[in-house]
Amino acid sequence: MWLIITLYAALVIVLGCVSYILMFRPRYRTLEFTKQYSLEQGEIDEAFLGLDWKQWTFSSPYGYALKGQYLRGKEGAPAALFVHGITWTRYGMAKYMRPFIEMGWNVAAFDLAGHGESSAPRRFYPSFGFYEKLDVREGVRSLRSLFPGAPCYGLFGESLGAASVLEYAPLAGKGASREIDFIVADCPFSSAWDELMEQYRLIHAPNCFAWPAAHILRWLVRLLHGFDIRAAAPIKAVMQTDMPILFAHGMEDRYVPTIMSVRMASARMANNVGVTELVLIPGAVHARGILTDRARWLAGVTAFIDRVCSEKSAAHTSGQRGV
Repeated sequence: MWLIITLYAALVIVLGCVSYILMFRPRYRTLEFTKQYSLEQGEIDEAFLGLDWKQWTFSSPYGYALKGQYLRGKEGAPAALFVHGITWTRYGMAKYMRPFIEMGWNVAAFDLAGHGESSAPRRFYPSFGFYEKLDVREGVRSLRSLFPGAPCYGLFGESLGAASVLEYAPLAGKGASREIDFIVADCPFSSAWDELMEQYRLIHAPNCFAWPAAHILRWLVRLLHGFDIRAAAPIKAVMQTDMPILFAHGMEDRYVPTIMSVRMASARMANNVGVTELVLIPGAVHARGILTDRARWLAGVTAFIDRVCSEKSAAHTSGQRGV
């Protein structure tokens, strides 16, 4: 009996520790690697790299520097900030940026803490949006200072970046005082805890192993990163803001299940919590929606943006008339 208990405890501890390593000690790709990968995949080309990009640096509230780049568009054009996924860099957002660059938008992207050129103390990354949301807030404020005359400000995120921008949303203010006008979240997870349990499901880990292992990981995260993994929960954040949000998700996503976006969007729609749209892309796996069906993705996103920015413009005009 004691042998069985000891073996069970050992397996649970091993599963918890391995889970921690996979989630919090992944292999991070360099800026150069992601640039070359994006070139090879056709997500960017030499013409994209040859645009008049400017280097960009702003400070995290946690004391480290976040680095990225920006591109000025047409006079009076909207401005958007793009936030990449885990282990990748700002070049991963080029596929989303390109159509908006073609429209003449002002665009900017930065490397999250510990990614690309943004060095940071190890405890701050990855935190699945818990710490990243405040870095996003500083990025938004820097974006507004770069493009103070933009008529509309947008925020795009992918995977970890999508979760981070959703967790930032309640911090952006409400109504006309919002720092950002809309969010497009592509393949976000509903919470870090949900994503962990989904990975256990994919490997067919029995609950008698998965649940205690998950709590071991939770304890390690508290000890080494200073936060509760259950607090990294976009599904809670999206219910605390009237921010217009569009969720986009590939229907063949096995890494972050499509149902996570469906649940978040459905919860907001059912409770009338701000403008909410959902765009599902058939045949698309994780973070490949815009590459799988660019027309469908863009049609849904641009219609959403036109609606939000037009309503903002109309409200601004009405306010001026009332003065």
